[in-house]
Order: sequence, then structure tokens, then C-alpha cells
Amino acid sequence: MAKYFYLKQTITTLTVITTCIVVLGYLKLIRYEEGKLIIHVHRANPNKATSNEQQHYVPSAPQTTLSTQTEEANRRKVSLKSDCQKLQPLDVHTKALVRNALEKAVQLKELFRHQSEKLKSDLNETVSILAYFERLSKPLENSLMNDLELLHNITSTDDHIELKELNEIAQSMIHRSQNPIDCRVSRKLHCSIKHTSCGFGCLMHDYGLCTFVAVGKSRCMQYDMKQLTAYPGISSMFKYTGNTCVNTSHFGESIEWRCALSKKPTLEEAEVIKMTIDGPYTSHSLFSPGTVPEKLLPRIERVHGDPRAWWIGHVMNYFLRPQQLVEDEFTSVKREIQFAHPIVGIHIRRRDKISEAPYYDLERYMDHVESWYGRYFMKHPSENVIRRVYLATDASEVVEEAKIRYPKYAFITALGKLFKESQNRQSASAVKCIWYDVLLLRDCDFAVVTFSSNVGRLVYELKQNSTSDQTYSVLSLDDRYHYWGEIGQVQFAIADHNPPSDILCKNTLTRAPMQEMRKWTCELELKAGDELVALPTLYHVYLSGGYNRRTKLHGLYPAHKVKDVVTPAPYP
Repeated sequence: MAKYFYLKQTITTLTVITTCIVVLGYLKLIRYEEGKLIIHVHRANPNKATSNEQQHYVPSAPQTTLSTQTEEANRRKVSLKSDCQKLQPLDVHTKALVRNALEKAVQLKELFRHQSEKLKSDLNETVSILAYFERLSKPLENSLMNDLELLHNITSTDDHIELKELNEIAQSMIHRSQNPIDCRVSRKLHCSIKHTSCGFGCLMHDYGLCTFVAVGKSRCMQYDMKQLTAYPGISSMFKYTGNTCVNTSHFGESIEWRCALSKKPTLEEAEVIKMTIDGPYTSHSLFSPGTVPEKLLPRIERVHGDPRAWWIGHVMNYFLRPQQLVEDEFTSVKREIQFAHPIVGIHIRRRDKISEAPYYDLERYMDHVESWYGRYFMKHPSENVIRRVYLATDASEVVEEAKIRYPKYAFITALGKLFKESQNRQSASAVKCIWYDVLLLRDCDFAVVTFSSNVGRLVYELKQNSTSDQTYSVLSLDDRYHYWGEIGQVQFAIADHNPPSDILCKNTLTRAPMQEMRKWTCELELKAGDELVALPTLYHVYLSGGYNRRTKLHGLYPAHKVKDVVTPAPYP
């Protein structure tokens, strides 16, 4: 166990070094000129995408003649001169942050190199060497991450204005699609959920699938939550998607919806179409989770680290608008449990989770909590802070364990009389209990969850209507972020990868059950330009996993050697 823990620190350090390089690359250009540290600051028109932003993957350039090479060189000189005119000097504080980050990255690299050499020379001292490494590396890596967070904040100082406008546009788009001027002549989508085996988060994501299609097709969504066999009272929790065209019964004649890419697509002029979700759903429609409105994509890519989650978050935030009475009661709950900032949230499922995903000890969650508070103290050295942790769990023994093992932290829970029956899906209070847990985790400054859980993913989604980029405000211990029923996460290889023969994937032509795939260690051969489909369960932060369309194999590959591609969709 000790060896595993220290090895985890080693892997974490390598990940942080990679993160440093990525973030510094995000700064576009850092250089010295006449003794000054200069950075390129992009001030493009927010309504117009540059050619680089519109083109996700750039293939190898064709062969050119000498004359065309000369013309290209001259063009680049002009372009470079233009870029240099845009360079803006950084202030002293930001320069110091850049230097500190670079120095700490070098220190971590040397620490790792030195300890690796010691391990190779004396395997009998593995535990002591790793303990030494962990003692020095953990505070150093956290200090580096703090510098990078500060740099990220500086580079996105003005982004909140653009994000606020994009948030308003997104909500307006959804609202207009669900509130036709004349309900009698408007086209409609009847959403029928028969997926009876899943919990609250799963059911809400099922309804979300219908909402994406309804918005994309400009159809008024109609549904009846009373048809659900679980969670009585859920229909009175949330507002209906529309105000001008409400119908929860008598849906009339309808035909089952099939997207345009199907063999027999549904006719566009059909007045009422029906979308039935009766199990894990796979879609090939452009109006699915994972795509982004094409007119918003160039703008949101400039100010947000995860455009897919941003658009999904807006759809889910719209669908899950609570009734005012529910909102008022939630405010009272926050006051009663003394919910205050700063606060970190953790979501730990023990009951039904064990059969679905790997078990994680409380220590894994608290490792990230401790790191976050360490960085908070670096930013607020004179502040007297209570280390609050909101603990959302279905197991009371986890609460007791947390209080005993981590006495320096103030654990806040909602395991009172209101939450006693949160796991009883036939209880009228169950849905309210789960919903309040989701909202409390959403309102935390930072949350540690598992994306194998629908609740964990829902927390991440509901954070996305903020006027700041929430990409790094939620951390998953297991899967990559995904949405069952999404169109698929496409990636392109930007560098070759040639793993040793003993770990090369060779016979992984088909997928295995999720639990088994999470244990895979084989790596795929990549060539720059390979198209891949990412698989959320094949994910270890520094290693992504998926299916290589060229080799027809499934497996892992270094995350820094691929680029995510976001698919635009023609939302009206």
C-alpha cells in the first residue's frame, strides 16, 4: 500500500510537469527581448474566428517549389512582424510567476531524475527513496500548480465579459426553441423515458438527450415525469421546459424519431415526433451531447477549456430549473448546515457504486482536498481559514472515518432527518435529497468526484453557467468526462507513438466490459494524423484511451500526443 501511494506521487509529479508545459504553451509566446520578458496577448475580434481556430487538425503541407517556398518565407516574415507588433510586456508580478513556474518545473524534473537513478542503483531502498521523493515533491508540485493557476487567472482576466454574453446567448437559444409564439402550429417532440433501472442522475441525463434534439430541431419538448416508476414527487421539483406550450398528456399521433444519418430518417415536416429512451442510448445525431452550436464554437473555444461541457451544462441547467419553493428550501438547508466559503466538496458513493466502478479510499479524495487548501493558503497567507469540506455520501461510516482521520477539517454533511431516505427511490424525499447534494457540490469552490457517476458528471455540468471557466473546478478520480448518448469524442494524433513491443496492443479489436477495460495497460501505436475515438473508461489523466480508426485497435496512448476535436452542429 505504501509503495502504491508513493508511486502515485511520482506519476502525479510527471502530470504536473506536463501541465506546466501545456499552460505555458497556452500563453502563446514567451520570449526575452532587450532584457524584457515578453508575451503575445491575443486581442482578436470575438465575433470572428481566426483560421487557426476554425481548423482543428492541420495535415502535412504538400511539397512546394523553390519559388513557392520563397513566397511562403516572405509571407511568414510579414506575419511575424505583425505578431511582434501585438506583443505586450507583462507586469513584474506576472514575469516573476513565469520564471518561478519554469524554475519549479526544472527542480521537479531533476528531483525525479535523481531519485530514479537511486532506485535503479539500489532496489532494496525503494520505500525510503520514494518516501524521500514524496516528502520533497508534494509541496513543490503544489507550489508549481499554484503559480500556474495564477497565470491562468491572469491570461483569462477579460474572459468573463465574453463568457457572460455567450451564457446569455445560449440560454436565449434554448428558451426560444421551447416557447413558440403559437403552440397550435408549432412542431413538437414527445420524450418518453422507459429507462427504469437507473437513478436520479441517469434519468435526468436521459431527459437531457431529448432536450438536445428538441432545441436543435426547434421542437417544443413535451413529457410527463409522472410516468417514472421511481422518485415520486419529481414532477413538482422542476419547471417545465416551456411556458407557452405545456403538455404533459394527450400527446397525439406521433412517429418514432430517427436522425438524418439513420437508414430511414424521420421526415422533418412531421408535426409530432417521439423519442423513446429505454436503456443506454447511442446517438448519431449532430444534436447530441458532445457537439457545440457552430456559430458559438469559435468564440467559446477562446475563453473556455471544455466547450463540449459548456454547452451540455447550459442544456442541463435549463432543463433542471427548480421551482421557487424548492429553491427557497435549498437556501434554508445551506443556512442550516452553515455552508460557507472557502469550501471543497467530495462525492463518495459506497452502496451501489462498488459494482460499477473501482473503489477509492477516502485518502484519495482528501489528497486533492489538502492540495487545494495548500494552494488557497499560498494565495491568502494572512487569512484565518476554516478548512471546510462538504461530504456527500450514501454511507454514514465514511463521515465518521473522515472526522477521525482528518481532525483539522470541518466536515459538513446533509445526513440529517431530511436525508435519511436518500437511497430509497420510492421515498418522496429521495429526489430532493439527491438534488440538494448536487447543488451543494456545485456551489463548492472545488469538487472531487468520479465521472463514472452520473451525479459527478452532473455537478461538473451545472457549474458551466458561470462567468468564469470552470474546467478545472472539478476533478474526477476515474473516468474522462462523458455523456452516455453523446456523438463520440474525436481526437487526432499530433505526434507518433511507438510503445515497446511488450506493452503494445495487439489483439484488442473489440471492447471489453467497462470494469475490465479500466485495468488495461497496453498502448496503441500512433502516427501523426491518426483519427481516434476516445473511450471515457480508458483514462488515466496522463494516458488517454480509445479506438484507432487506422489500426482498428483499442488501447491507451499519451494524452499529450493527441488533440481533442469538437464537432460543430447547425443549431438554429
